[in-house]
Parts: sequence; C-alpha cells; structure tokens
Amino acid sequence: MALPKWLKPALGGLVASLLLWKPAIVVFFPGFIYTSDLTTVLLTDGCIAVTTQTVFVFCLLEIFVACVLLKSHVLPWLFGEARWGVYDELKRQKMVGCIIKIIVRVGCFVQILALVAPWFSLHDGLFSQFNVKKAYQKLVKDRVVMTCAEADMDVRGAVALRAWTFSRDDMMAVMAWELAFIPGLPVDAWLHHLFVILGVVIGSDPLILGKNATLQPLIDALAFFLVLGASLAALVEGAVLMYHFAAPHAAIQARWMIISMAIQAFLVAIFFVALPMSVVLMHADDLGGLAIGFVVVIVFLAAVEVKMLVVKRSIIKSARKKAQRQVATAPNLLPANETLGSFNHNLDVEAKCLQSEALLDEQHIQLNSA
Repeated sequence: MALPKWLKPALGGLVASLLLWKPAIVVFFPGFIYTSDLTTVLLTDGCIAVTTQTVFVFCLLEIFVACVLLKSHVLPWLFGEARWGVYDELKRQKMVGCIIKIIVRVGCFVQILALVAPWFSLHDGLFSQFNVKKAYQKLVKDRVVMTCAEADMDVRGAVALRAWTFSRDDMMAVMAWELAFIPGLPVDAWLHHLFVILGVVIGSDPLILGKNATLQPLIDALAFFLVLGASLAALVEGAVLMYHFAAPHAAIQARWMIISMAIQAFLVAIFFVALPMSVVLMHADDLGGLAIGFVVVIVFLAAVEVKMLVVKRSIIKSARKKAQRQVATAPNLLPANETLGSFNHNLDVEAKCLQSEALLDEQHIQLNSA
C-alpha cells in the first residue's frame, strides 16, 4: 500500500521543528542532557558543562539539518508543487529562512518568558546574583573556581541561566546561518545581522570588557529587551509568510503585510527603543561612557527596522495596485472558495493562480527584509 503523500513532509516538518526546539526542550528537563548536580558545573560556563562555542555550534548544526528537511520535503508540499516550482531560488531561500526564524524565535520566546523573565529587574539588571563575567574575572585573578552550587544557585536558577545562554546563541546562530544561506539579502539586513552577532559576542564573552564585569547584569538587562523583542518578531515573520502564501490574491496580501508592519512598528517602539533606553537612562551614571555606545546601538538597530518598514510600505502600495488590476482584468478568474488561500494544494488551482499572475503581467514581489 502506497504511503500518503503528506507523510514524508509531515515527518520532515516534525523532525525539523524538534531540532530547532531542541535547545528549549533540553532546558525544561534538567538532568535529561545537562546535569542537575550543580556541584559539577561552573558558573563561568553558564552551568552547562560546555562552552558557549559548543552551544553555538550545535545550534548551527541543528539549523543546517532543519533547512535541508524544510527545503527538500516540507515547503514544496506546504505551498504546493505548482507554486513552489515557479519560485526563483531567492524566493525559496527566503521562505525557508522565514519558517526557520519563526520556529527558532518561538522557542526562544518560551524560554525567555517562562524561565529568564523572573530573574530580571530594572533596578539590579538580569541575573545580578549570578554574574558570569565577574566569576570569570575572579578565576583569572584569584584562581578561584566557582561552581554553580557554590554561587548559591538552585536548579531553577541554573535552568534560567542555561535558557538565557541558549536563547542568545540560538538567535546568533540563525542570523549567521541566514547570511550564509541567503547572500542576496539587502545591505541593511547584512549590517543588522553582523551588528547583532558582534553585540552578542562582545556582551557575553567573559574576556571582552572584563574591566566592566560588575556592569554585566545591566548589559544583560538591555540585551534582555532586545532578545525578547527579536523573539516576538516571530509574529512579524508569520504575517510575512501568510503574505507569500496568499499569492496571487493581492488584496489579501496587502492586509497581511499591513499586519506585519503594525506588529513590527510596535516591537521597534517598545522593545527596541523605549525599554532599552529606559535601562540606559536609569543607569547612565553606572554605565558611564558605555551609555553613549548603547544609545548608538539602539539608534542603529531602530534605523534598520525603520528601513524595513519603509520597504514593507512600498510592498503594500504595490499589492494594492495589483489588486485593483486583478479586479479590473480578471475578476472571475479564480474560484470563490480559493480567494482566501488554503493548504489545499490542488495543482489545477495552483496553476490557475500562477496563470492569473502571468495574465496581469505583474513582476514578482520580493520581500527585502530579514
């Protein structure tokens, strides 16, 4: 008996999701992979018993494997063979990137909200009781090795610190992968990703900015809002995905892009500007010259996000014009039950959708945002 056509893509999607959610899964089950015996792990290693380099490499490898599964098996079924077959390579790469970023960001959001957020304080910063960089400086200067148990950390605290480490490295890994997988990203996206990667490395490496070890909780407090906002951007990516899935129904595409734009504008205003700036202003005296550097970082990231919003605004205008031409040129071309798009991949319907785009002589719209 022949296997159902949906079985292979379903299994591929499940395996890809489990791989991308692996960092979150192992965090929620202490003792499953990472020990719950805190006398055997060091605070300098984030209570993980491996370095952040190993964490980053595993995150990257998981993304590589998930990428192959999604591109080869899952997305051709999800979008339909007819539609996926006529997409150019850049569009396919962006669709794969969109799906991977959504899954990774959802996993990071769950970890941050459920595990990391209780250890955040506007006054004291993030993990003020467990300063990893300060512990490393003590190791270098005084040759004192501090286990997580000696730092008076319980399993709950160790799990939260692990979640923070995994979330940062997972976000960094997906950006590094995307730059390699989609070299055709626009310059602003490249600058954004490179800036974030360098920021995570500089902010978390215990050998960099060692003289400011006492400020690490405040630095992490600022990073907390940026990472939380980045994880919530899964909603932005989800709306962009629906924009592409709704093709060629331009009116529906315009609505999804408006939703994406509105969510992104909210996240930029709150999580990328207002909340990080409140940390900088509240602790300006403690941060000293670093405060100016953080303001520059915030302004740069906000400017890149605004540039993306401008691109989306132009896409909305193009989609609306296309919708007007569709109504005027081929109002009855598509069946009524297909006007909202669906996961019913009838190849005849898909082909008809693609024919309508050709009849309208509409150039393929590419979303030039991260």
